[in-house]
Amino acid sequence: MRHHVRLLLGTAACLTIASIAQAQTTSQIDPAAPAPTGPGTESSGTGPEQGNEVVVTGFRRSLDIANQIKRNADVVSDVISAEDIGKFPDLNLAESLQRITGVQITRSAGEGSGASIRGLPQEFTRVQYNGRTLGSGGTRSFDFTAFSSLFTSAVEVLKSPTADMIEGGLSGTVNVKTARPLDIGRTTLSASAEGVYEENRGKLTPRVAALGNWVNASGTFGINAGIAFERRDYREKFLNTYGAETSRESPLFDASGRAVQGGKSPPVDYNVDGDYDDTFSFQHGFDNWNTAGRRDRLTAIFGYQLKPTENLEIYGDAFFSSLKTTQYVSRAQVRFTDIAPQIAGGSYGVRSSTIDTSLNGQLLGGSQGFVTALDADGVSIQATAREYNSKINVFSVAQGAKWKSGNLTLEAQGSYFRATNDTRTFGLQAQGRASAQLTFPDGLGGGPLVGFSRGYDPLNGGNFYLNAEDLGAFTSPDRNIEGRFDATYALGEDSFIRSVKGGVFASGRRFRNTSAFSVLNAQQIAALSNGKLTVTPGVEGGGGIPAAAFLSAGDFSGLPGNARLLVFDVGKFASVVPRSAFYDDQVIPVQPGAGFNVEEKTLAAYGQVDFAGLGDRLAGNIGLRWVQTRTSSEGLVPNLDALIVEADRVTVTVPAAGQTSLKAKYSSFLPSLNIRYNLTPELVIRGAAARVIGRPGLGQLNAGTSVDANIRSISSGNPALRPYKSDQLDLSLEYYFARGGLLSVAGFYKHLTDYIVSGQTTETHTVTYRSGGSATLEFRRNQPLNLLSGDVKGLEVAAQLPLSYVTGTLDGFGVFGNYTYIDAPSIPRTQGGQAFPLDGVARHNYNVGAYFEKYGVGVRGSYSYRGRYSNGGGTFGDGSFVRPYGQLDGSISYKLTDNVDLSADVTNILNEKSYQDNAFGLLSYTGFTGRRFTGGVRMRF
Repeated sequence: MRHHVRLLLGTAACLTIASIAQAQTTSQIDPAAPAPTGPGTESSGTGPEQGNEVVVTGFRRSLDIANQIKRNADVVSDVISAEDIGKFPDLNLAESLQRITGVQITRSAGEGSGASIRGLPQEFTRVQYNGRTLGSGGTRSFDFTAFSSLFTSAVEVLKSPTADMIEGGLSGTVNVKTARPLDIGRTTLSASAEGVYEENRGKLTPRVAALGNWVNASGTFGINAGIAFERRDYREKFLNTYGAETSRESPLFDASGRAVQGGKSPPVDYNVDGDYDDTFSFQHGFDNWNTAGRRDRLTAIFGYQLKPTENLEIYGDAFFSSLKTTQYVSRAQVRFTDIAPQIAGGSYGVRSSTIDTSLNGQLLGGSQGFVTALDADGVSIQATAREYNSKINVFSVAQGAKWKSGNLTLEAQGSYFRATNDTRTFGLQAQGRASAQLTFPDGLGGGPLVGFSRGYDPLNGGNFYLNAEDLGAFTSPDRNIEGRFDATYALGEDSFIRSVKGGVFASGRRFRNTSAFSVLNAQQIAALSNGKLTVTPGVEGGGGIPAAAFLSAGDFSGLPGNARLLVFDVGKFASVVPRSAFYDDQVIPVQPGAGFNVEEKTLAAYGQVDFAGLGDRLAGNIGLRWVQTRTSSEGLVPNLDALIVEADRVTVTVPAAGQTSLKAKYSSFLPSLNIRYNLTPELVIRGAAARVIGRPGLGQLNAGTSVDANIRSISSGNPALRPYKSDQLDLSLEYYFARGGLLSVAGFYKHLTDYIVSGQTTETHTVTYRSGGSATLEFRRNQPLNLLSGDVKGLEVAAQLPLSYVTGTLDGFGVFGNYTYIDAPSIPRTQGGQAFPLDGVARHNYNVGAYFEKYGVGVRGSYSYRGRYSNGGGTFGDGSFVRPYGQLDGSISYKLTDNVDLSADVTNILNEKSYQDNAFGLLSYTGFTGRRFTGGVRMRF
């Protein structure tokens, strides 16, 4: 109900914003830009009439262009188009994409970053840049924040494939397009200078961009180049509660053979019944996070186009993006899974607890009840500081040529991209032990509340000791080379078969991952201080450094409970121990077995026939694509018959291993059919059928292996994974009416096979005990396997209505919206486990908006809603579900002159927060970044 009220408020706000325009002027588009034709050009009243044509500008102009591209396409597709060079309608490409029917987005620190099509995970969305592969450092998805919208001429969402399209988009393909110099056809310069203000951070940062296009006098050669820089300073706060830990999950066993709940050492009797062998679940713990982040993004593009003759075209382009991110995290953690004395012999343990057994049917792992209240001594309370420094560089270059002779057209293109993702991080942790109570006064969905008793003061730094620093370094280079050759033979406008097309495609991709970790104990940290720090022995077993001088009160306002807790202050610590000593100059050793190297080579060939008839009322294409994929994965694969179990019968020593290379190969035939029929000049029916594939995640192909002898578990990747497959059908009906209006309804069906989940097999290995003797034990191997199938089906409805179509008094006003319904199966994440809804699929999704464009004023508002969906298995296999989320955004612009526009945008006007729960409604996450304001000037010459 809450989100339906938000929808009404959002719609009303959109219409209210649109109604404020009062002034009267006239504006025209650049006459060199192509005007839409057909039903969408009959009238709008936004410009002077030129014969029977009315000139349309602004956001409405971009809608009209997109409508015409969609109307004339042979495939099921949607487009967001720029009105003119440098005039894409949105600042963020992902935020634009959420206006397209069937597209949902993910956000990073409140900024649109990834796109999902028809609810499927964004790894199934193939993202291309001018038709070629583009990655962002080790995943098949792409971060849309890496690209400036000023450079974009259009973003295409292709929901049904053709045989000539590169395979891999199981849910669809997003193609980001930039205009070639001669296609623009004139010399232009576009620039923007804007400021970005984050409400939660209280800082104003720059966003600037420039794009130039030059064409020689004869129109045979042109170049364009652009550069953009954006700095964003933001603050993100969130509460993370991890989830429900099952008391018998991964149990240890003490010397007498008794199970110890959750593997706790020392053991904890949570229900105070005198034993440690219980079967309930409890709150693992929770973190309060306050993150101050900075993102510096530099993007540059270059392109050229040469047409020395009418029959020959040579072109090339390059793209570079560098994203530097620094995050400073102030974190306070309370862990009810860790109850122990601060110094050996000290008091600790549970005094009382309340267990709700009404949840039995919803809990996992055979749990009998959930701990809803707890009073204990020795509860872990941590004051932590973390810093993350990452840099993602993406470079892509392409070269192509097209030659035409009579009816034959030949085109060849080669491209290369390299992406590197380098991250370095540290964390400083001060540990305390509290007398604390855990309750849920607002229910499990309202989050935990912690109180302190028996004289414990959580703001007394004297209770804390610095006991550890962890350091990490991660590097992920990703490289891809691809080339294609296409030949098209046109048979003429009088032939039913308009053209025959064929071609070949080849690519080679290599992804490597290297991980390094290091942990410094209290003694090692003290040694870095040149005698300024001393270690108190016996604290937490290994000793600790008194931490009162390095702590500050954290700001967690706005989060459930408004916790008053201490955090570690890096600035105070650095005044005693130089940053160079504890972080910058630290050598972080690479961990054996933590990295891997995956290589993927593909070869494809296709044939395609384009056809049209019945006076061009009927059109489409039919084709077949064959693709062969070879994978090679290198990793450390130890001899598991040489495992050594230490004297505690828990710790395991895995023998050293050299690099092992595992290879695999698979082939696929991918037929496709797309057909369009104009029932009337305004009414179009469209259908498509195809088989598509989606390749496994690069990390899933990892050959490395790890072992946990305590629970007799082996974990590994699977280089032999086959791709996900989908046999799919699409059917749509589209009505294009006067003044750029559109009504459409579409249905889709996908039969998924070879769906990858975490499978489990058993195998036996002989282990040697350090204390003597050996045994043959049965182990469970957990690895991704192609195990499941299921059907995804849904309905899409879209509308675009200039209100001048209703009455001339509403000239300049318009509304738009779409709704997507998705029905997807529930599948287990692990073989034989509990079934959860398919990740990423929200049953109900919609977007509504309104705009006003007239008299030089443009006002627009849109509200986007995504229903509840699953986004993972949860920390303890108890599921993770994102609650319904809706966001209202708005923008206003004013044409100061024919060449200069002023604009202002507001993101998240209603200051929404996001929430996540586990399978039975326990709050696992809530967070917010606040409103974001962007304003400035855009110029075109």
